[in-house]
Amino acid sequence: MSSQSVARSPLLEGTGGEMIGEFFGTMVLILFGDGVVATAFLFEPFTTEWVVVMLGWGLAVMLGIYVCGAISGAHLNPAVTLALAVRGKLAWNKVLAYWLAQVLGAFVAAAILYFVYQGAINHFIGTANIADATKGAGFVFYTHPQNFVGTFGAFGDEFIGTALLVGLIFAIVDVRNQPVQANLNPLIIGFLIVAIGASFGRNTGYAINPARDFGPRLWVAFVSGGESFSVNNFYFWIPIVAPLVGGVAGAFIYDFTVGRVLQAKMLGVSGTAEVKGEAVREPAVDDL
Repeated sequence: MSSQSVARSPLLEGTGGEMIGEFFGTMVLILFGDGVVATAFLFEPFTTEWVVVMLGWGLAVMLGIYVCGAISGAHLNPAVTLALAVRGKLAWNKVLAYWLAQVLGAFVAAAILYFVYQGAINHFIGTANIADATKGAGFVFYTHPQNFVGTFGAFGDEFIGTALLVGLIFAIVDVRNQPVQANLNPLIIGFLIVAIGASFGRNTGYAINPARDFGPRLWVAFVSGGESFSVNNFYFWIPIVAPLVGGVAGAFIYDFTVGRVLQAKMLGVSGTAEVKGEAVREPAVDDL
């Protein structure tokens, strides 16, 4: 096979390229995730709409990871980015860049969905304001608690859900600990999202991702006069703060419990797995 020269770009090779990956990965995540919410609730509702929503978000995360897993590690979530930085697995100077790309990706995806589903939204809400979570269609874009769930319960739900998400991601990608191979990490993490939704999803709609909630909420603020930030007694801060704190907690819990056990046992890489960037892969045939 003849060799081909490829023009190298320092911008694309560094943080700039990783931001592009995070932007498009998060955009795909929100397009499929919020898209399934719109499909499930704006039209004649499914009898099992929550099952549809859980499966849709699981597939959305899987597809988002496949978009940019080899480029940036496919965090797609500021809580994951922060947890990795706190644990020394990501340079701190990349955190704000990743966050910006993730929020912008979610913002653009929400704008696209808003125009695609404009007719369905207008049909659903009539004269109601889109930002009103009880009368409008704000729930399509961002999360909100059930009427009977208080601040403590909502914060705890998002905290625990994100701690489970990050802690289990650490476990899934740890090459010392029965790692998933054959490039199936995205699928397994997608199943993890479904499991969290089934167990901790209904209290708040399980944002477990500040960008997933803030980016679409910001878009709705532009088309609703900012009311998306005041609904539900200014609930917007909970799906930002609780996931960030919960993600860090999940990272510490894994690293200082199971991670320490693996280290004490001096376990090496399991099977033929190897780490390339942030993804666990099987070696190519030529490497065997």
